[in-house]
Amino acid sequence: MSSPDTRKPKFDASAPRHGAALHEVSLWPSDGQNYFARGRVRWLRRCLEELGERPATVLDFGCGAGSTTPYFFEELEVRSLVGVEVSRELLAAAERTRAHAQVTYVQLGDYRAAESIDLAYSNSVFHRIPPRERMAAAVLVYRSLKSGGLFAFWENNPWSPGSLLGMLDGAGGRGPATLAAPAARRLLRGVGFDIVHTTSAFYFPRALAWCRPIEPMLASIPLGEQYMVLARKP
Repeated sequence: MSSPDTRKPKFDASAPRHGAALHEVSLWPSDGQNYFARGRVRWLRRCLEELGERPATVLDFGCGAGSTTPYFFEELEVRSLVGVEVSRELLAAAERTRAHAQVTYVQLGDYRAAESIDLAYSNSVFHRIPPRERMAAAVLVYRSLKSGGLFAFWENNPWSPGSLLGMLDGAGGRGPATLAAPAARRLLRGVGFDIVHTTSAFYFPRALAWCRPIEPMLASIPLGEQYMVLARKP
């Protein structure tokens, strides 16, 4: 494998203007931000339980205003979390509302990877990074993890019916700004990760909420609103 560009990724200069939309894209706004933030971590918890994994330390890469922070502690019972974000405005909001002794928020330019993290997590971040800079961002996550550490890579699924509708009407700022699961897997393999599996989540809008208990049985069908690539550092 050729040596990747290991410079600190710049990301999209417009990222601060996206705010929470960078992390919470859905055609189902009536469910609210918390439904998706908690739902992703609960989905991840089931996957970790199946693998017998109990991470103690978490990196939330692209943490935004910290909307997911409490769920790592409530659902995964982690001991500590580092949130990294490009936007100083979002970090300031996270520190005002989410900060406590077990949480550290760091601006991207000040973050140093130290191979000390059990679990890394990102949501709807990599499709916002210019393609030429994605490998550097993935390397930064890779170098943050301990040997055997896991990366839960969440993205909006361009193959879902909801995303296809979004492309037609412009909802959620989608369209060309998408990253399909095969491209995500190639990216992660390219920096040295092994792929554990890819699953898809959030199939049913609120009007069909009674169907949601069957979503884990649909995980292998790549039509959910979001997908998660779970990858491991060897």
